[in-house]
This record gives sequence, structure tokens and C-alpha cells, in this order.
Amino acid sequence: MAMASNNDENERREQAEKALQRAEELFAAGNVRSAHLQAGRAKRLCPSLPGVASAAAAYEVHAAARPGKGGNNWRAVLGMRYGDAATLDTIKDQFQRLSLLLLHHPDDDNNNNAGRRAAVEGAVALLRRACEDALSAVAAGSSMEDDDDGTSRRPHAAAAPHNYKMPPPAMQLHVPREAIVIYCPSCKSEFAGKVGRLEQQVGMKCARCTEWLSPPWQKKPQAKKEPPAGPGRPAVFQCPAKCPECGEQYASMVCVGQWCLRCKACTKAAMVDVQGPDQATATIKKSRT
Repeated sequence: MAMASNNDENERREQAEKALQRAEELFAAGNVRSAHLQAGRAKRLCPSLPGVASAAAAYEVHAAARPGKGGNNWRAVLGMRYGDAATLDTIKDQFQRLSLLLLHHPDDDNNNNAGRRAAVEGAVALLRRACEDALSAVAAGSSMEDDDDGTSRRPHAAAAPHNYKMPPPAMQLHVPREAIVIYCPSCKSEFAGKVGRLEQQVGMKCARCTEWLSPPWQKKPQAKKEPPAGPGRPAVFQCPAKCPECGEQYASMVCVGQWCLRCKACTKAAMVDVQGPDQATATIKKSRT
């Protein structure tokens, strides 16, 4: 019974891999709608397949942004239903959800696949533009943000050809972004992030982990330094002595003098006579009877 279940699971995984490969080929050929359908099929067959979630999200964004779908359709790109109120919070939530899905993890399988990586990068650019359009529409007034069919009230372009091409990089961003170093308190690491008007309003994902960061951007905290020794201030250092009971070195910070220290390993208390950073004598403290 277990063997049959494993065989079914392996078969579904193989079918999902083929569907994902087919989606990549269709996307490269400009057939975004079919690529979206194939990626969705791969995700249903094997949701745990590496890269399938972000690839399916990327093709979905491209499909929603197709020029033939009626102009600047930011609602469809952000996955917002027509008629729902478009507020700053809902736009931020959708942008954050889709960004984390597209940029799932730095070790995602899509990073090792040039075709899928290009699709994800293009989807991120389209998502940024849709979010900027949405924020501009909200700032201008919700009553003027779109028509009854959910499309933006801007002059529509002529019907697009069947084959879809990603917009050139020059058209993907509204305003230039500034490269700055940002610190993530979650993974305690720094990364070079590009920050523009959009990031200042809705935040951005950490490049090292899945944490969502919001302005004001943090800087790496400075390491705490022990105050230098000076007149009236003795030098502080780690106790050089070892516990006479278990041989574990003490972790306490001390200065020259006598100290009653308790070993963290065996919990025995000892009197330690500290003569300097490299010399100390420890004696087990005798209990009173």
C-alpha cells in the first residue's frame, strides 16, 4: 500500500516537472496564457516541487499584465477583485504577499533556471509598476481609479499581438531607485537594496531571508566595546581560571581581585584569586557544616 502511494507521488512529481518545463517553453514563445495554465497544473500536481510556487505566481502576473487585457490593469496584476475598496493597506498587503511569493527564497530552484529567473524578474518589475499605479490612483481619489470593468481610466493602447513580450527595462520602473545598505534584524545581516518611492511607502523583502522590512531602514548596530582601562577604571577581561571541579573555563568577565564564581557546567561555587588576564587560581568554596 505504501509502495503504491510512493509510486503515485513520484508519478505526480514527474508530471509536474514536465508541466513546469512546458510552461517555460510556452512563455519563451510568447504564449503567456498557456504558460500560466501549465504552471498552475504543475502546482496542483506537486505543490512542494522546488520553484513551482514562484514560477506560477510569475506567469500569473505576466498573464494579468498582458496588453490585450485592456490597458493598465493594476487590479488584475495585484490580484484584487473589482469592486473591492483599494486602500493603502490593501495595496500594501497584496504587494507584500505577491513579492514574498515571487522572491520566495534566495536558494529557490528558479535561481538556477535562466528562463524562469527572467520570468520572475519581469513579474517583479510588473508588480512594482502596478503597485505604483494603484498608489497613484488612491492618491488621486478612489472614485476616479478605474472604470466599471476594472481597467484604468487612461487612453488604451491598440490591441496587442498574440505573442507577448516583456516590457523593456526602461519601461519597467517609473522613477530611479537609490542603492543603500539595509540591515535586517531578523537574520542579522546587511544587504544592498534599491529604494525608491514605492519602497518608502510599502517596504521591501530582505534579500537574505523572508522578512518584510519597512522604513525607516535600519543600520547594523555597532558592537559593544568594553571601556578601556584608565585612571580609576580597572581592565576587564574573561576569567582565565578553570573550574577545579569539572575543568570548564569560567565565562565571567572579571578584573584583578578575588571573586566568588559559580561554574555554569557543574554549578559548583569557587573562590577565584585573579592576578591578571593570564593568571588566576580557583579553590572550591567549602560549605559550612
